[in-house]
Amino acid sequence: MPQPEVTVVIPHHVGDLILRCLDSVRLSRGVSFQTVVVTSNATLQERIPDWVTLYYDTGGPAHKRNLAVARSRSPFTVFLDDDVEVSPYCVYELVSWLKDHPQCGMAFAKIYKMEEGRRDEFDAAGSWLTWTGFLWDRAGNSQRDTSHYDKPQAILSSKSATCVVRRAAFKQVGGFDASYYILGEETDLAWRCWLKGWEVWYVPTAVSWHAFGCESLKPKADYYTIRRTMTYGCRNYVSMLLTNVGRGRLTLILPCHLFAWLLAAIGFALRGDYQRGLGILRGLSEVLQTLPHVLRKRRAVQRLRVVSDRVLWPIISHSPGLMYYLHRMWRYWTTQLHG
Repeated sequence: MPQPEVTVVIPHHVGDLILRCLDSVRLSRGVSFQTVVVTSNATLQERIPDWVTLYYDTGGPAHKRNLAVARSRSPFTVFLDDDVEVSPYCVYELVSWLKDHPQCGMAFAKIYKMEEGRRDEFDAAGSWLTWTGFLWDRAGNSQRDTSHYDKPQAILSSKSATCVVRRAAFKQVGGFDASYYILGEETDLAWRCWLKGWEVWYVPTAVSWHAFGCESLKPKADYYTIRRTMTYGCRNYVSMLLTNVGRGRLTLILPCHLFAWLLAAIGFALRGDYQRGLGILRGLSEVLQTLPHVLRKRRAVQRLRVVSDRVLWPIISHSPGLMYYLHRMWRYWTTQLHG
């Protein structure tokens, strides 16, 4: 039996939205594909249709994606979150972009909110890096689509909720870093693609809808607790910078990045939000605990990189104005850091 040219991989933890996701995947057109679900929920097998390959694994999303790719031979892998609904030609558009652009190793879809009444609000349209070491979401969370992001664009990364990776690029850069568990693993992977000479693009003709942050559709999973989100967000962002930024720029960016996290922790503590403040401090502590692993990874990445920061920075880094940072800080202190 010939190997499908695309494997659609969906990591799953809890919830029934995956059934809605699979219904939309089944309607995909224009490309041959197989669908693989990797779940830590033993009861899911009873509800999964027979055209889906099911694996059981208790690891985080990054580990589950790596496992699925290791058991596939398709030249292209589309990764979906289990709370995503794709348009009929989303998979086709993502894969076609990689076929038409041989130097592109990874591409991300245009992602909207899934909630009724919000389906024209952005969840993601690509991200760039700022001088503080944080990501700048180009479209802004919940911004309505007014056709500003209808052109393909080279980006650092976006949300892994809907993306495609070329198998050759995935293998060359070593796949996802499973130690990230949640938050930032797709950005780390995309960054390493850039460092190895692959391009990463936003493809607006590939469209999906995402339920994350839509409380009427999806209560947050247990691993998205406030404290855990802050811990993994802080730890993973700092680790990502330590791994992927060249020495010269790292000495400029890392102090600003660490200062921003400490400032956020103080701000949360002053307003009595000790869960978020302690989460940040826990994240910084875990950076120190995992530093040997991070430095080993840094040496490997920096030794094998073929693109310098001087060439790469104008592509992946853009700095918004002061009002963006003031708004972002206000949002961090009044809501949450991630999203």
